[in-house]
Amino acid sequence: MPGIVLTFPILAGKIEAWRRFCQELSGSRLQLYEASRRRLGITCERMALLETSFGSASTTTLEAPNIAQVLTELIVSARPFDRWYREQLEELHGVNLAWYEKFAQPEEPTQPREILFDWSTP
Repeated sequence: MPGIVLTFPILAGKIEAWRRFCQELSGSRLQLYEASRRRLGITCERMALLETSFGSASTTTLEAPNIAQVLTELIVSARPFDRWYREQLEELHGVNLAWYEKFAQPEEPTQPREILFDWSTP
């Protein structure tokens, strides 16, 4: 299943707010969250807290048959839950997904992708 891992630093003083955000997703906003993810085609989403010597960060793993379409929809959706989710990312991580809107126009590459490194077990 295609996927992506997003890692964002958590802003200073926002760890408990980030924990509450995760609790909201699995609690009071669970139905809205599940409806959003089904509509987007997300089959798996995991959020983890990383404590590093440089500060705290979160990783979010998303899996979906069309991950590019998922990211596009997350960036541009006007649905209330999706807007709230983006607002939380900005509040907790300082990441404004609207900055990436120009990349949200899926298009076919004009040339083959250039693979610079590839490794797998024998």
